[in-house]
Amino acid sequence: MTIRRKVLAISSPGGHWIQLTRICAGLEASHDLVYAMPDKLFKAQKNKVYSVPDVSADDKWKLLPCAVKVAYILLRERPQVILSTGAAPGVVAVFLGKLLGIRTIWVDSIANVRKISRSGEMVQKRADIFLTQWEHLAQSNEVRYQGSVL
Repeated sequence: MTIRRKVLAISSPGGHWIQLTRICAGLEASHDLVYAMPDKLFKAQKNKVYSVPDVSADDKWKLLPCAVKVAYILLRERPQVILSTGAAPGVVAVFLGKLLGIRTIWVDSIANVRKISRSGEMVQKRADIFLTQWEHLAQSNEVRYQGSVL
């Protein structure tokens, strides 16, 4: 008998969201997925979706409202795992998740070919599992390459 884990899948909109939903498509049969992203336009039909404030380098003041919303989601949903493809909402989720003892998985953006993303650098030492989609960016156990995801 397989144990179904609750997974909070969180990302920024656009390419991060597309990558995250592609990864999660393979998890839906074996896990209970809850999504969070900064846009209500991308509602999943059969999964719960939360909207969180988006944050960028230009509007760092939004970190606090984003953190409050992510904390609310984590406390309400009680996921066993947080999965993120980035950017800022995922960073917030990894930081708060670690404080709450939740396992975290970071899949760095496929768009970052030359180096780890800025948000990836922030969580690199905090995420339980950090995956890159580019073999030449792997760094022993800290940043792992286990094949192309997308």
